[in-house]
Amino acid sequence: MNQTLVSIVLHSAVVLVFALAMEGVAGLLHTYVMHGIGWYLHEDHHNRKNHTFEKNDAYALFFALISFLLIYNGLLLGQSLMVAAGAGTTLYGVGYILFHEIMFHRRIKRLRLNPKHPYLRRIINAHRLHHAAVTREDAVSFNFLWAPRYYHPENQEAVDRDIREMMQGQLAKKRSRSG
Repeated sequence: MNQTLVSIVLHSAVVLVFALAMEGVAGLLHTYVMHGIGWYLHEDHHNRKNHTFEKNDAYALFFALISFLLIYNGLLLGQSLMVAAGAGTTLYGVGYILFHEIMFHRRIKRLRLNPKHPYLRRIINAHRLHHAAVTREDAVSFNFLWAPRYYHPENQEAVDRDIREMMQGQLAKKRSRSG
């Protein structure tokens, strides 16, 4: 194989590995930081007031900064694999923005995406259940672009039941705290 082809394959693999690994990093951060010590920044995302910006957006800015620094320093130092890592991180960020911010939360009002594909419906179902919880303790399904098969549209009745039960439980908790 010639050296150019090997380089293309290697760099493409790095982009793909970093894009896929970011789902794991984001899921862990969401579980243990956003719903843990970083709840202060994430809470407004679960209790939306239709603001243009949320404190939670600091997390997206953090990952954008990481992507930028990887690409910038890779270019500055002539480290093309570092640039590829930054590109993979950026690719994940684009997926996150398209799915989470635009398709699910509809934060860009003029852009409406109503997916029909079963996998997209699956991650929407998982995220619906995640957002049925308004406290950091009760949330489930912390990934953004991956969801277990349980959330597949063929299991819609059970998913909808789980969402109703979660919402009723959250309402009962609110009532017990205020009364």
